[in-house]
Amino acid sequence: MEAKELRIGNWVTENGRLIHIHDGFGIDHAYNFEPIPLTEDWLLKFGFELKNWGIKVWYLKGFEIDQNFYLKGIDWGVRFKYVHQLQNLYFALTNEELEFTPIPQT
Repeated sequence: MEAKELRIGNWVTENGRLIHIHDGFGIDHAYNFEPIPLTEDWLLKFGFELKNWGIKVWYLKGFEIDQNFYLKGIDWGVRFKYVHQLQNLYFALTNEELEFTPIPQT
């Protein structure tokens, strides 16, 4: 990954391990990281609720994502492929972090 894609608070993987970027040091090592594909499971972890308004829509505080992971409400064709992309745009639009508490890895 490129450092410019990341910000403090993003979730990525490194050698299959879940990594939470806490500081600039983590961003400086972006070349070691792999993006996490966005899935319905990740939306649930972040607190999105599944609504069925004729189509499946994931909803959190006015932020809506359709069943194909496109941002609803605007016609820019914004499609989320990775978790960090969703985190970054959500923060940019709401000034709030998408957070969850992961189960510790053993």
